[in-house]
Amino acid sequence: MSNTGRPLLATLAVAVFAGCAVPGTAAPDFTLIADSGQPWTLSAQRGRPVLLTFGFTHCADTCPATLARLTRLTQSLGTRGSRVEIAMMTVDPHRDTPPVMHSFVARFGGPIVGLTGTPAHVGTVEDAYHVYAQRIPGKHPRVHDYDVAHSAVIYAIDSHGNVRAIRNDDDSDATLTGTVRELLQ
Repeated sequence: MSNTGRPLLATLAVAVFAGCAVPGTAAPDFTLIADSGQPWTLSAQRGRPVLLTFGFTHCADTCPATLARLTRLTQSLGTRGSRVEIAMMTVDPHRDTPPVMHSFVARFGGPIVGLTGTPAHVGTVEDAYHVYAQRIPGKHPRVHDYDVAHSAVIYAIDSHGNVRAIRNDDDSDATLTGTVRELLQ
């Protein structure tokens, strides 16, 4: 997503998260399809912290930058950081099939899983996590000529399945690293 929509999305995020689950509450469970083609369920990740973010593979800037940062930050913590799983759920299930997600997340290395599903399943998870996602039509009338404006949030979910923190993609490296360290305690 381009930076032109960031002020509006930041305002929306603050308003939406005011009613969201607070840190310490259970993260809403869900099952989607991993980039491996196998089902992936959040509750099955118990025992391992998860950084859950939302994006799409056709994103030119924010989504790849967020995954690169999270990968770099977890890797900077050595073997402790390798315990953290990074999960990116698509906000564009029409284009982001498991093979497309696999090609995308493989570029970053590290323990990243790409998650997708039917539009209805993805929509249910977006609702549960209060994620805003909206198609923006492109300049050409083709079916797949669009961008997706979406919330750029990162849910820090501890090894017990509880939301520890909700971060934004523009939080500082120090803030994000501190959050990951808290997850590993």
